[in-house]
Parts: sequence; structure tokens; C-alpha cells
Amino acid sequence: MMKSPERSSLVAQIIGLTLAFAGAGLLLSALVEIVYGDTGDWRILGVLGIASLVIGYGLRWFTSVPDRILRLDVFVSVTSSWLAMAVVGALPYLATGAITDLDMALFESVSGFTTTGATVLQSGSDPSVFDASVGLLFWRSVTQWLGGMGVIVLVVAVLPSVGSWGMGLLEAEAPGPTGERLTPRVTHTAQHLWAFYLGFTVLTMVGYLAAGMNLYDAASHSLTTVSTGGFSRYTLSIAHFESTAVEWVAIAAMFVAGSSFTLLYRLVRGKPGPLIRSVEFRLYVALLAVATGMTWFSSGEPFAVTGLRNSLFTITSVVSTTGYGTADFVGAWEPQAQAVVLILMPIGAMAGSTAGGVKLVRVLAVASLAHRETLAQLHQKLIRPVRVGRSLIDDRVVNRVVGFLVLVLAAFGGGGLLIALTGEDVITAFSASATTLGNVGPGLGDVGPRSDFAGLTVFARLVCIVNMLLGRLEIYPVLLALVKLPVPRARPMMARTFRRRNSVYVEV
Repeated sequence: MMKSPERSSLVAQIIGLTLAFAGAGLLLSALVEIVYGDTGDWRILGVLGIASLVIGYGLRWFTSVPDRILRLDVFVSVTSSWLAMAVVGALPYLATGAITDLDMALFESVSGFTTTGATVLQSGSDPSVFDASVGLLFWRSVTQWLGGMGVIVLVVAVLPSVGSWGMGLLEAEAPGPTGERLTPRVTHTAQHLWAFYLGFTVLTMVGYLAAGMNLYDAASHSLTTVSTGGFSRYTLSIAHFESTAVEWVAIAAMFVAGSSFTLLYRLVRGKPGPLIRSVEFRLYVALLAVATGMTWFSSGEPFAVTGLRNSLFTITSVVSTTGYGTADFVGAWEPQAQAVVLILMPIGAMAGSTAGGVKLVRVLAVASLAHRETLAQLHQKLIRPVRVGRSLIDDRVVNRVVGFLVLVLAAFGGGGLLIALTGEDVITAFSASATTLGNVGPGLGDVGPRSDFAGLTVFARLVCIVNMLLGRLEIYPVLLALVKLPVPRARPMMARTFRRRNSVYVEV
């Protein structure tokens, strides 16, 4: 059988593989429903999975990778693939009837793939369990696992003949200011990262099994722990198990998931030096220790071991942006402890981890820049590089970091204001903006760890959806993708704004 004439399209190639991976996840979820469930949802999941696979491979069959790729095409491909995933991810919720409103289904899907962990699902006859089938809830966990390491990383790992533009894709999706190769070939780097990610998932599942979870819970929670997503089948999250062992396994796994995977990969390969010398890693550990101490003494259980564990669990969950919960820090903690949690929400953990947020390396870079500019007020001819530990940071990277932080503040403030305009109180509005932009999950007020986002208005949820995408893709890819908006008036305006970037090819 001869193959049809191809049309070169990077966007179609990336979306095609993305839909294929989503289809495989849906088929796996259908199998889980057959084994553990008692509904007919496996048919719906199976049909959607097959359809996603067929469409995905169809896009790959009729298109090819262009010989020359614009930098703009990289950003458009990444953003488009995530939007396509969000739509496909929403279909199972609508088709099974677990969610009936389109905006809520999109919210749940985007929250899954961006590993935010915020939810609009309600509990059923059993108030401890969300009102959805076992297979659908497993699909919910799969979305977070795919989004954790990044489906684009998986695409680069399996796409043949990937060239230097593959690194551009990794940088566009990777959570951090710069990308880093583990090997000279980009494809091998992506393969090593996913192999480490898969091994970490299996190890976490074994830990949960040893702590007393059944196989289904261990598998689904390992997917949402290593991805720092935080979805759980149970409305009380990890607190449902009432197990100290389960909580300690979750704490350890969240801590690892918030660390740089490239440094951890080198640690596993017998090279602990880079991790030990990492200033960002030391700041990560110090931040967890200090914030845990502050919240412990302000949580109402200042001298209890249970209080220490709850504080450590909550802080690790927030800093790693996992969003699991054991303690109701909204109802039980003092305002000063809640303030610590709110401040930590948009910061995140280390660059190169599955965590969301600004990332600690950016905090270090901006702190070094602020130090330099302060000294420059006294010594106007001062020449001092920006440093993160022993590493010198190029001024172009520093400028990009500063621009990113300005955009984050604009998104946080603008999102909070828009949500407040819908009638929500200030605490709920701005914590909802912070927690969705930081991809954390629970917020404060009416979106706390014992609440959900179903009570927000449709407009407020749409704002949260935009925030989740901006936070996971770190703003720049989304903004640059607007150049190709299919809106007659908006597209020329955006094209003029980014004309120079539109004419730059990926460097070889």
C-alpha cells in the first residue's frame, strides 16, 4: 500500500503523536475498568482511545517533519499539542456523564495534564470517593503522569530523525529557564529522562504497596505523586488512608519529584557531586526545613509529632506543587501559617523537576541580579556577573527570567482581579489565581483542601484554565503561539509584535 503524498507540518506531527499517547492511556484506563470496575465505562474509554490513536497516527501518516523549522513553529507546536490534549482529555468526563458541563470537563482535563490537581468532581453516595468509575479516575491519574514529565519529551524520545529543533521543543515545555542535555543526542536525553521517570514511578508504587495500599490505589497514586499532580480517588486525599507509613512514602516521593531529574539521574549513575554542590538543591532543602518549622509552631500542634508530620507533608506538597493533603490548613491552622502556604504556592521547587511554579533557580538568579544592581548604585562602573552558585548566568538568560517574573506577576494579579470581579472574596480569588498559576491544586478560602472549584463561576474557571496552561508551559510558548491566532484582526497585530522572532530558524 502506497503512502499518500505528505504535507510537511511540525504542528500536525507533534499533535499526532500526542493524541496517540493519550489514546494509549485511554485504552489502559479501559483495561483497568474491566479488571476493577463494575460499569460499562470501559466501552467509552476504549472507543475514545481507539479514535484518538487513529486520528493521531492519521496526522502522522499524511504529514512529515519540515526540513527547516522556525522557532515560532516550535512554540506553536507545543501549545497546540497541549490544547489538543486538553480537549481529548475532557471527552471521557463528558461521555461517561461524570461531568456534564463542557467548561468543567475542560477544567478537570487541563488540571490533570498541567498536574495542578484542582478538581470540580463531586462525591457520590459514598462521600469519601469521587462520583466516577474506577477506570475514569485512573484516566484522571494518567493525565497527570503524561503531563508531569511532559508529553513533548516523550514525543522527542520516540520521533525518528529528530534534529537540533528537538532541544527547542524540550526547552519550550521543560519547567525551568534553560534546557540541559544528559547526552549529546537530544533523543537520547529524552529517552533517559523518561526511563528515569518510569523507574521512579514503579519504585513509588512499590513503596505504597509496602505501606499498605492495594494495587489499584498504589498504581494510581504513584502516577500522581511522581508527576506532582495530586489527584486522588478519595475526597480526603492521602488523609483517607489514615496511615503514617503512607504519608512518609508520599513525603519522600514528593521531595524527590521536586528535585532536578537531571541531577538525580547523575546521582543514580554514581555521580552525586552535581546534586551535592547544587545551590538550588540546598535552597530547596532549607526552604522545606524553615517553612515546616514555621508552620509547625503556628499550626496548633507545636510540640506534637503528628503536627510536625502534618506540617512537613503540607509544605512538601505545596513546594513540590503536588497538592496532596492530610491537614486542613484552612480550617485548623493559624493565619500566619496560612500566609506561609500562600507565599510558597507560586514559587515551586527545582528547575528540571515535575513541579510547577516559578522555580528556585529563578529566585536565586533574581537575588544575584538584585545584589549586583544594589552594588552598582555605589560603584557605577562595576562589572559583576550574575551567579547561581559557581555558575555564571548570561545576561540574556537573566533578562528572560526577569521578563518571565513580570509576566507571572501580571498573570497572578490579573487572574486574581478577574476572579474577584465574579463575586469571590479576596482570599479565595487570589489564592485560586496563585494555586492554578503555580499548578499546586488546593488554595485558601472557598478553594481550600476540603473544597473544590465547582463553586466558582464559569468565567472564574476559565480564568483558572488559562492560568494553569500559562503556569505549566511557563507563559512564553503560549504568548508566542498567539502569533498564529485564527482571528483576522488579532493575528496581524501579534505577527507585527513578534515579527523578528517569526523569521528566526532553530539553530543547528
